[in-house]
Amino acid sequence: MGGWSLVLGIASVVLALGAVTGIPAIIIGNQGRRAVRAGEADNEGMALTGVVLGWISLAILAAVIVFVIARFVAGGPDS
Repeated sequence: MGGWSLVLGIASVVLALGAVTGIPAIIIGNQGRRAVRAGEADNEGMALTGVVLGWISLAILAAVIVFVIARFVAGGPDS
C-alpha cells in the first residue's frame, strides 16, 4: 500500500490532479501506515511520503481555488 500511496501522491503533485489522486493517496497511505504498525508491511516511509504529497496537492488546489475566487471578486478576469 505504501507504493500505491507514493505513486498517487507523486501523480497528484506532478500532474496537478489535486483531489483526484490526492485523496486516495492520503487514504491508502494511512492504511499502509496502519499495516506497518500491525507488522504486516515494512514500507512506512513510502506510505508517509504519499500521505504528505496528497496533503500538499490538496493545499495547492485550495490555494488555487481561493486565488481564482479572489480574482473574480476583485474585478473579474480582465483586471
